[in-house]
Amino acid sequence: MSAEGIQNPEQFWSGVEWTGPITDGHLHLDRSGRFLDAARDFHRSGGTRMILVHKPNFEYLPTTIDSIHSAYLDTLAMADEVRDSIGLKVQVVLGPHPVTWVHQIPSMGIESATKIHLDAVDVALDYFESGDCVAVGEVGRPHFPVEDEVWEAVNLMLHEVLHRCSKRSCPVQLHVEDRADHTFAEINQIRHSAGLPVEYTLRHYAPSNVTESFRSGLPVTVSMGKKSIQGIVLSIIEEGLAIQDMTPFLMETDYLDDPRRPGAVLGPKTLPKRTNELGRHLQMPISEGGLGWNRSAVADLLWMLHRVWPDTLYGECR
Repeated sequence: MSAEGIQNPEQFWSGVEWTGPITDGHLHLDRSGRFLDAARDFHRSGGTRMILVHKPNFEYLPTTIDSIHSAYLDTLAMADEVRDSIGLKVQVVLGPHPVTWVHQIPSMGIESATKIHLDAVDVALDYFESGDCVAVGEVGRPHFPVEDEVWEAVNLMLHEVLHRCSKRSCPVQLHVEDRADHTFAEINQIRHSAGLPVEYTLRHYAPSNVTESFRSGLPVTVSMGKKSIQGIVLSIIEEGLAIQDMTPFLMETDYLDDPRRPGAVLGPKTLPKRTNELGRHLQMPISEGGLGWNRSAVADLLWMLHRVWPDTLYGECR
């Protein structure tokens, strides 16, 4: 079986190295960080496409519609600079980070912080409808414990965010806490109640367990740390699904481009390396802990990961 969209993806897999498309499903760039140099690192290591996610400036959080526009326009301008200077394909995700909402509560109160947060979602949706971005995100819930009142409020707000996105058929990238399959089940319940189709509800920074039951059928971008390959392979073994029947999952670094936190999350060169590691592991004999796939099957999955599934979630990147 050949992967969708190309007659022979096997041409990109030598058995050792993948020379086809490589997509980072979630990363950030910052003008005060490495910015274009980080994008060049991704490109030179084999990267071809990035999903650039808006990064809030926590020192100057937007409090007006104009300041929201200004922040988003800078992210869109950075995407243009990466395209023009480096030749990478770039798709942009715009939205208010849930932690910004938490940070604004002490000075603004929950009601006012929620209003500016939802205003930021509406502005992002306008950019989606104009074709400037491909999704709203990263929105969701704080990844750390908060007071009960705040937790209740953020879940109500998340429901409203997903409802607004559903009305405009807009995909969402979610930032949430890690409580294993419980988090997925709760998010699936909220998105269903809000009317957002499951295929539009993507969790970023997801664990490497990509079984349907664990992630409640939600598409994800997997954080590709050192042990992620084994998790993906074990999931494929447990699931037993044909490649074309799997719910989409992408790879991500969540690169922060923060000079104050140089070791935080993963670097921009990570995904080409992890892609090759995954291919070799899938091809490895079963007796050695692999799956014993042939070159064609490996190439099909890597093509789905880096071309077909990103197109499915965000549209073709031209």
